[in-house]
Amino acid sequence: MLINNFNYGRFLRPCIDSVLSQAYPDFEVVVVDDGSTDDSRQILASYGEQILTVLKENGGQASSFNAGFAAASGDVLFLLDADDAFLPGKLARIAEIYDRSEIDWCFDRVTTEESDQPPTELQVTLFDKRDTLRKGGFPSLPVPTSGLSFRRDLLSQILPMSVAKDVVLSDNYIKFAAAYLGRGAIVETPLTFQRIHESNRYTGTSRAKTLRPRIMIATGLELARRYDGLQALGKSLVAGGIAETTSLLKLRGEARNTVPGGPFGDAAATEVALMAARKRLGNMLRRGQS
Repeated sequence: MLINNFNYGRFLRPCIDSVLSQAYPDFEVVVVDDGSTDDSRQILASYGEQILTVLKENGGQASSFNAGFAAASGDVLFLLDADDAFLPGKLARIAEIYDRSEIDWCFDRVTTEESDQPPTELQVTLFDKRDTLRKGGFPSLPVPTSGLSFRRDLLSQILPMSVAKDVVLSDNYIKFAAAYLGRGAIVETPLTFQRIHESNRYTGTSRAKTLRPRIMIATGLELARRYDGLQALGKSLVAGGIAETTSLLKLRGEARNTVPGGPFGDAAATEVALMAARKRLGNMLRRGQS
């Protein structure tokens, strides 16, 4: 179990408790604190040996995934954001799916209603879109970080991942890589609570629209760089991110201004980053033709 936290002290205890209260005989809880300045580290210390705590300087969510994976020892690893929580019985039910199915990963959908109870019956869809991904297709994987789990062997082919302090490479990169590398399952009935609040870094925020193209470009470049079979998908993501960035600039009239707030900082920085992304896309296309 890998919990990543940055200044979510007010949500941290319910998150950890939702894992420690799971009726499953053998699991570890690794909590990575990414340089919090609130009371998070005092809360973590209060759990003593119930959890394994990794304290690090702020480096972003991807760096927390990397640090947590390096510290963990389990055969199946679950990701959990510190502002979310597991519904009762999640670990046992996901473990059963791994036991009875030849899968490398399992993603369960989330609920945003805190009062929801775990479903009596699970609807599980086996998922193998490796051929689709190799051809540049985009399989639907609408599950956030807190609904993701992986066999260790698979995750070791994905992590460590490139890091950035902002929301750039995170669950999108991990999900596409996992779906390319192995066969999985999606639990259509929620087993995780995702908290939507004013401090969310991406989900449900006004920043999402401007961050989305940046995430697409960074994800596409990294997938194409790291996995030969994802060249087509990577090119599509980069091209889509460039198109969305250009559209945003036109809509805001920022192409020749220096107004803060563009997806790469101010508009001048956006232009520079956009030119760099186009150049890298051109290089990718030339490599694919050679």
